[in-house]
Amino acid sequence: MRKNVRNGLSVILILSLFLLSACGSAASTNTGGTAEAGASTPETQETVKEKIVTVGIVNSPLTLNQINDQGDSASKNALALINDALLDINSSFEFLPKLADSVDTEDKQLYTIKLNKDAKWNDGQPFTTADVLFTLNTALNPKVETSLRLSFIEGLNDAGKLEDGQNEITGLSIIDDHTFTIKTKTPIDPNIFKETFATKLYFLPQHILKDVPLDQLAVNPYFQKPEVTVGPFQFKSFAKDQYVEVVKNENYYRSVAKLDKIFIKVLPATNLVAQLQTGDIQMNSLPVGLIPITDYEKVKALPNVNLDSSGPSEPAELFLNNKVFDSPKVRQAVAYALNRQLIVEQLLKGQAEVIDGSVPSDNPYYDQDAAIYSYDPEKAKALLAEAGWDSNKVVRFLIPVGNKIREQAADILTQNLKDVGIKVEVQKYDFGTLIQKVIKSEYELTIFNRDYYIEPSLYFSLFASDNANNFLGYNNSKVDALIKEGVAEADETKRHDIYKQLQQILHEELPTISVYSEKRLQAVAKNVLVGKPSNIGMFNNVNEWDIQ
Repeated sequence: MRKNVRNGLSVILILSLFLLSACGSAASTNTGGTAEAGASTPETQETVKEKIVTVGIVNSPLTLNQINDQGDSASKNALALINDALLDINSSFEFLPKLADSVDTEDKQLYTIKLNKDAKWNDGQPFTTADVLFTLNTALNPKVETSLRLSFIEGLNDAGKLEDGQNEITGLSIIDDHTFTIKTKTPIDPNIFKETFATKLYFLPQHILKDVPLDQLAVNPYFQKPEVTVGPFQFKSFAKDQYVEVVKNENYYRSVAKLDKIFIKVLPATNLVAQLQTGDIQMNSLPVGLIPITDYEKVKALPNVNLDSSGPSEPAELFLNNKVFDSPKVRQAVAYALNRQLIVEQLLKGQAEVIDGSVPSDNPYYDQDAAIYSYDPEKAKALLAEAGWDSNKVVRFLIPVGNKIREQAADILTQNLKDVGIKVEVQKYDFGTLIQKVIKSEYELTIFNRDYYIEPSLYFSLFASDNANNFLGYNNSKVDALIKEGVAEADETKRHDIYKQLQQILHEELPTISVYSEKRLQAVAKNVLVGKPSNIGMFNNVNEWDIQ
């Protein structure tokens, strides 16, 4: 039996290597059939050029589960190719129709969603409100694991789930096959609804999964091979740590994709530039395929690549286990100990900014008045002494591998902390392993980037003491109250005031510390006619992408 397993793995490995080889070509050639020897004619000599784009990322997707992406950016990247949400969002913070023709509200509490009547699954079955109802009742059942956070919907508890024994969401009403409404517990800013519900929710096919018991859903083969989806591409194959392959959905309800195939190729960060140069990949991906700014001149000089850079990105954040760094004075000492400007100037060649707080500086809710913590190691030492920090205590600093700049920045931060008397033990892991350790609180410090959000509450929910995902162990009743006020407040001016107060408290208490917010390089092969990496909406309108 074991031998058979080994043999099976060998075959899979050989096939995988073949596929990786195939995905190495910028636009491979496929004859579409075998011409007989000696029977060559102009028709048989003509070849059909298969259009393939390969996108480089440095962290492997963890899952292709539409309703439980585990918060993993690489998984979100892959899922966006095979699924559509109700709306798209672009880098100008505009919401655009996708599965939904419209998302409207008159009172900011009752939202009416009208579906695109042409929408259908890739097996030809129509996409209707029955799928919406099935997806929500399934994903929000307490027996089902989900990454959705929809606690603002009437009928869901604070964890965003149905209560035990409850099977229907009172805030969800089906009007007809293409219209449904969602009622929220209180009026909320339409941007919250659109960003957290309309752009984040992917749907499950009722006709495929309706008979699967809820407690067996997570292990159903569908979530390993989601072959029936509603996006511009459809699942072909997935080899963890190697690649995701998708092919165009010929039944797509919008214009069918111009590309035949897309590979998301997992590769070491150090290989990104080399494979752009050789044409093995046609572009990097954001935020999980970052090209170090130190390679700017090298990439700029590549004759086959166009290079651009994004605006400010979500910052790399230093997350502190607040049960270990249990005093605001100690956390402030950490902030003063860090030479963040050195990281910006030397590692990022000035193509970044130092900010405090989790919100990027181009977000309308960013607190412009917050004074930035300066590099002041003597002040850090004084604060540590004042707080009674045990200089013999060793803290584990967990660093995810794959992002070269972030790894190098972490090396500088480590030395900064040692310089003020904080002993640090560095441990490096792949991102998936690191997240599992963080969730179990097996860390004292770690560093990574969160997703980019327009809606500010999505940054602050991490700090809520009743958030099951608050891996920081941070607890502040005033912060809890402001987080709830911010979500419930529909008046934009009042929301600005609430989030300013919230940022001021977090700036004083520092449950996390932002390190740098970089401009990210966007590299695209010149033979790609349409398509470009983006911080927001990486695969918006991917059906329009094209290559020579």
